Amino acid sequence: MRHQVKQLFLGKLARASSWLFVGGVAGGILGYLFQIIMGRMLSVAEYGIFSALMAMIVVIRAPMTTLSMIISRRVSTYRSEQDNGKLGYLFYWINRKLLLIAVVLIVLVVFNIKPLQNFLLIEKSAHLYLLLIILLIAFPQAVNNAYLQGLQYFKWLSVSGVLATLLKIIIAVILIYFGLGVAGALGGVIFSTFIILILTYVVLRPSLSKNNASISNTTHLLFKSAMPVLLANVAFAVMTQIDMVLVKYYFSEQEVGIYAAASILGKAVMYLPGGIAMALFPIVAENHASGKSSAHLMFQAVGVTALLSLTGALFYYFFADSIIVLLYGTDYKEAANVLKYFGFAILPMALVMVAEHFLIAMGRVLFAYLFMVVAPLQLIAIYYYHDTLLDIVAVLSISGIILVVSGYGLLWRTFKK
Repeated sequence: MRHQVKQLFLGKLARASSWLFVGGVAGGILGYLFQIIMGRMLSVAEYGIFSALMAMIVVIRAPMTTLSMIISRRVSTYRSEQDNGKLGYLFYWINRKLLLIAVVLIVLVVFNIKPLQNFLLIEKSAHLYLLLIILLIAFPQAVNNAYLQGLQYFKWLSVSGVLATLLKIIIAVILIYFGLGVAGALGGVIFSTFIILILTYVVLRPSLSKNNASISNTTHLLFKSAMPVLLANVAFAVMTQIDMVLVKYYFSEQEVGIYAAASILGKAVMYLPGGIAMALFPIVAENHASGKSSAHLMFQAVGVTALLSLTGALFYYFFADSIIVLLYGTDYKEAANVLKYFGFAILPMALVMVAEHFLIAMGRVLFAYLFMVVAPLQLIAIYYYHDTLLDIVAVLSISGIILVVSGYGLLWRTFKK
């Protein structure tokens, strides 16, 4: 027992995730500072619009998460083979494909701007164009992050995340100060992402050999096997972000702003152990490629995640009123009633996130199939039960509990075998 506790805090996973955890905490603090500043500089209604747009970005970016996971897993394999030629070939091959997709995407959006606005409930076409720019820059940045993760450059992955958020704050504040409102907030995201895209490429370039002599012309990524991963990531994004989009649809602008404040803070409980999942992924992928077991790493990751997330949820429960007034001001004080329970509601999804990363690192997608069942049920439940904001929180909680009980139950049966 003593050895297990020691491994929990001093083992390989703990050492590997230390940079990501520190960066995650610092980035998280800056991220919430960004949200708080946006909440104070924008009106309550504008802040609700901005938060809904950012939630849409998370859902739409699910294919990026899938791409990043697949690339990171493959990079981990090439790292174990110490083959820089394959690393370089894969990197430039993917980016060429992404450039082609970007051109097609731009054409489709330009010629279908009005239908897309109506479908996504976006009031201004300028906001839709800004969303498109964010996505176009975010795809190659997702590739860079996947390489940093797969190569286990955790220090740079951590530093770049913190720097991106810091730049986002500075640039957005300047743009909003000059009267650009929601567009200024989105502009902060665009410019900061672009700067980090250049920085991370400079870091990666020495590891990207262009010697292709040993590379065949076969496709390096098996896109058929990527489909379950894509479904899992889309469903996860939907289950953790669609609440904000639906609240914008069903509730008044004032209530949307109130819910946005509680949701943004509450989801910290889910993202707090994010560094653990990111560190776990390449280590498990490399172990799997080498035929080593990673079950002990899974147990360590779940233990730390449960501890961190529960602490965060309890903190919100006891201090919600003070936190909301301190960070957002008295205009948002009603959000305390939502925040009080939001941490507990989103906690199960933190446990799901860790297990999902563990399984995908080994090429398994158990949660993809569970998501395909539970995600539609969550949407249906919100459709029928949305009289109050707390109804939305209750649906999130029940959905997460169902996923944890069913998913971990199946995992336990697997480990017992």
